Amino acid sequence: MKKTALMLFIAATLWGYGEGAIYWAPHGCDDGKKTASKHGGHGKGESAMFALMNMEMNASSHLILPDLSEQNLTFKRTTVMLPKPSMGGYYAMVAEGNETNGSFSAIRYLSLHGRPCKVSPTKLTALPKTDLEIVPDPLHREHDRYTASKSYRFLLHFQGKPLANTAVTLETHDTPVQTYTTDNAGAFSITLPNDFKNVKVGRSENKPSEFLLSTQYRSGEHLYKSTLSMPYSLNPNDFWQSQSYGAGVIFIGFLGGLVFYRRIKKGAKNG
Repeated sequence: MKKTALMLFIAATLWGYGEGAIYWAPHGCDDGKKTASKHGGHGKGESAMFALMNMEMNASSHLILPDLSEQNLTFKRTTVMLPKPSMGGYYAMVAEGNETNGSFSAIRYLSLHGRPCKVSPTKLTALPKTDLEIVPDPLHREHDRYTASKSYRFLLHFQGKPLANTAVTLETHDTPVQTYTTDNAGAFSITLPNDFKNVKVGRSENKPSEFLLSTQYRSGEHLYKSTLSMPYSLNPNDFWQSQSYGAGVIFIGFLGGLVFYRRIKKGAKNG
């Protein structure tokens, strides 16, 4: 019991932010990764345990598989253990619950290894999962990742329809809250901040951070709240790589090659 409480405290310390918003976060200790390695197929370094942060009431949770089938998840206090994936592709982890005069939901997408599934990830994102939902548009490719200093588009849906002129907040661990407003199509775009510290050379040498999108919408007396949380990685171009430097090297190489070619051609004529 004491060990479980300590593990949850560590998770809250590492991942706690969000001003009381209820959201998914990877378990903040090494046990999740050790379990993932035993299960297999969860991806390199990816946790198999997730905590529903700031949960103070009962909630239900389920996993939507790449083929759009569902599998219930069982909470142990505020954490769930993912089953060994039966197929590869994108999964959606969904939590829902009721609170005074309203309800909440939290979603997180996972890319897991396994037997290939021929169903497009766009069907997973298009599938209504909760009344109020933040939808990636599109979800990044399976071998890609959310990356700092890049922009990404999302949609806000209420009961399956676009929700216009509604505020959505973006939060990370080291950047103040930023607020966006959806357009008439319920769309908005964010730019993930470059807020990584103590950076080492090599992407694999730097742990990903987390971003949190939160929103709420009132319909009558009922207040709906929803979050989407995902990991994002640093952008090498912000640190040890430079696109402009690389372009300059390519240009210099091109000029050198052109000069060398002309000298050879001139030598051939003189010969």
